Amino acid sequence: MPRRKVKLNAKVAAMRESLRLMNVEDIARKHRLSKPALYKWYHEVLAALPDILADEKPGRKPKPKSKADAAPPF
Repeated sequence: MPRRKVKLNAKVAAMRESLRLMNVEDIARKHRLSKPALYKWYHEVLAALPDILADEKPGRKPKPKSKADAAPPF
């Protein structure tokens, strides 16, 4: 299937619609977190969606300059 260009607004709208806070109490209890923390992180993710989903330039990615830059963020 050929890759098609999807506008950033469409990506963000689709992801915002698909991300839902369902069973927050169960999730908080399961992971021993507070509901306010989950809501805060949820809103941070929603705010970051345009940056996360923005198109990257095609081609090879530049090599990291240090080991700290090479480590995954998690």
